[in-house]
Amino acid sequence: MLRSEKQQPALRALNVVLVVARSFANDRRSKELVNILDVAEYLPLLFLDKADMTESFKEQLSYLAEKHPEFQQAVYCFDKDSEETSLI
Repeated sequence: MLRSEKQQPALRALNVVLVVARSFANDRRSKELVNILDVAEYLPLLFLDKADMTESFKEQLSYLAEKHPEFQQAVYCFDKDSEETSLI
């Protein structure tokens, strides 16, 4: 589970992950895309865990951003309050 105040930012960040992943697919960066989708498929499961998985969610986003700067926007969305972020 993610803390309630981080659920909307997490969904916005997940949206960014999927948008960027789509651009990787469009650019035929399939080797990189496999790793990205491994992380993307894990992120929604963190919402379902009974434990507080907020930090794990952030760590996964940070991991993506470290490997691929294109994912910095996802980290930004997660770090900001839900009212401050907008969908891409």
